[in-house]
Amino acid sequence: MTAAPSRDGLLAQVRGALSLAGTGLDRITGHVHGFHRAISDIPFKTMAPLPGIKAGSEPTRLIHDGITDGVYGAVRGSMRLVFGAADQLLREAEKIAPPAAVAPHAQRDLALSAVAGFVGDDMAAKRNPLAPRMGFYLQGQRLALERQALAEAYPDTQGRLVIFVHGLACNESVWDFYAEAEQPDTHPYGPRLEQDLGYTPLYLRYNSGLHISRNGARLARHLQRLVERWPRRVQEIVLVGHSMGGLVARAAVAAGLREEDGWVQRLSNVVCLGSPHLGAPLERWVDAGVRLMRRVPLSSPLAELLHSRSVGVKDLFHGYVDDSDWRGRQTHHDGGGALRIPKAEHARYHFFGCTLGGDEQDPVGRVIGDGLVLLPSSTAAHLADADTAVLFRTNHMRLLNHPVIYGLLRDALSGRKLLRGELI
Repeated sequence: MTAAPSRDGLLAQVRGALSLAGTGLDRITGHVHGFHRAISDIPFKTMAPLPGIKAGSEPTRLIHDGITDGVYGAVRGSMRLVFGAADQLLREAEKIAPPAAVAPHAQRDLALSAVAGFVGDDMAAKRNPLAPRMGFYLQGQRLALERQALAEAYPDTQGRLVIFVHGLACNESVWDFYAEAEQPDTHPYGPRLEQDLGYTPLYLRYNSGLHISRNGARLARHLQRLVERWPRRVQEIVLVGHSMGGLVARAAVAAGLREEDGWVQRLSNVVCLGSPHLGAPLERWVDAGVRLMRRVPLSSPLAELLHSRSVGVKDLFHGYVDDSDWRGRQTHHDGGGALRIPKAEHARYHFFGCTLGGDEQDPVGRVIGDGLVLLPSSTAAHLADADTAVLFRTNHMRLLNHPVIYGLLRDALSGRKLLRGELI
């Protein structure tokens, strides 16, 4: 019996890269075609109102458009045949060749996660083996959620777990950003919480191009299995999410409550760092740009290229966290999202945000916030009766590793009641 193709083998990764390249070239060619047609239509449309010109120019236009469409169609068809044949050849090779192990490569994995943030839904739909797989990762390796495997990975395991959830176009490696070995106050949050409070840190990786609500539901299932297979009895769970990761964490709690999962009862804290609970301005600007460019023939092809961004990115228009927020909607403008989802009443929620401005009235902060998220969105306490804190003169990514944020995180997990609206 022939073996099924391995998603982790070298051949599978080459096949995934070819599939991604083929999809990208096909899309680019299609948009170039549209741009070509938009330009060529200008003289024909200009001459059409002139008496006697339209009738004479129409045959020329039909011939031109026919040749143009035929050439671009042939190019796209040829590329699809070539990439399709290569894909099939590699699939057959995977069945007969033993999968060659590929060592984890941090830069490669981060690059793939960045790409997935913007086309991850397409990668998942096409079952591209390079699409990030949800799971808990240790040193670049996806952990098997089995008791023996977990015991080997965490020989000094504790019953208190802190789960770190990254944001859009990232993976678990971003929690190591800004760390310097010789400066203890820059060490990542996970090891510091393990040393100071006895929590075992686990790091989630997921395809951020998928709907936030779907990633939340998958995370809930992973947490339930983690609790069932953890080598020791799990006493406490803490979720820490950065940016989109905070929305995924909230969505996971809501999904766990719906399914009456046991892990939710062990949840003590949900910490969101710079999460766009009410949406992100950058996505709204892109959406507005797409609608504006669609009105101009020359820019319409570029508008379609921007419109093809992932559903995960589009969810950030309002901060969609539930299937009902986006299901059945043609656009983001026909009613908005519900935003408020069930929360674990026994758990404490903390929304920490930052801004590039020097104070809350600084026009820089009011317009661009932390560079990606505005303060009213990252500190929307009313959505979960959350504690809030604000760091000034701080950018969005710095929330991943900041000594002040660690202090707030440690205090929150130690049970200290934070002041709502604390300014730092």
